[in-house]
Amino acid sequence: MEDVVAIGTAGDVELRALGHDLRTPLAVINGYAQLLSSNELSPEQRERACELILQKCEELNAVIRRLLEPPESGIEVRVAIGQTA
Repeated sequence: MEDVVAIGTAGDVELRALGHDLRTPLAVINGYAQLLSSNELSPEQRERACELILQKCEELNAVIRRLLEPPESGIEVRVAIGQTA
C-alpha cells in the first residue's frame, strides 16, 4: 500500500510541475497579447512582445512534445482519473 501512496504522491508532484510548465508561458503570452492589443507600446516594445510570445509558444510546444513522446526509460506511464463521490 505504501508503494501506491508513493506513486500517487510522485504523480501529484509531476502533475503540479506540468501545470506550472503550462500556466507560466500561457500567462506571459496572455499578458503580452493584451498589451499588444492596447496600442500603448512603442514599435520596439511591440517587437519585443512578439519575440517573447513566440519564445513562450516554443516552450509550450516542448512541454507538449515531452507529454506525447514515450518515456526514455521504456517504462509505460499511465494516468488514471478516478471518479470521486
